[in-house]
Amino acid sequence: MRLFFFGTLQDPDLFALVIGRPMTEFTTQPASLLGRQRRKVKGESYPILVPHPDGRVDGLLVDGFTEAEMDRMQFFESDDYALEAVTVALADGSRIEARIYASTGALEDAGEPWHLEAWQATEKPRTLLHHEAYMSLYGKMSSAEAALRWPEVKAQADRRYAEARAERHFAERRRPR
Repeated sequence: MRLFFFGTLQDPDLFALVIGRPMTEFTTQPASLLGRQRRKVKGESYPILVPHPDGRVDGLLVDGFTEAEMDRMQFFESDDYALEAVTVALADGSRIEARIYASTGALEDAGEPWHLEAWQATEKPRTLLHHEAYMSLYGKMSSAEAALRWPEVKAQADRRYAEARAERHFAERRRPR
């Protein structure tokens, strides 16, 4: 199956965590989806796509997923996203069919654009902890059950993140200069 990624799964580290193997083992290429804008989800650090007549979303086209990897991805995306067929534009101007994980309407647009580079600079380490904990639930419960635990999983990961930051801060202060 060929998927177009527009959000956090463009990041190789999160991709490998969710899928279970590195992005380098897949066929990838840049692509664009026209007629949409990428927006931040209210209260979260990841995006959704919203219709926009002049919109263009640059992302990554990835091909070669196994059925098991698609199952892992659906677990990650939860019922908040569902597969939708789209046509994306490649760098050479040609168009190709792909699928995206589109919002099912359960998520609210925060009203601000979302950018991968900004997410990587500010939210990536915390998000990796969130999804390391979340993906540890894969195979132990349904996606719906895991989604109900998301606030708890996220809060626990945030505590671990804050503790690690505090430890680094105090370790740096103790270092001789």
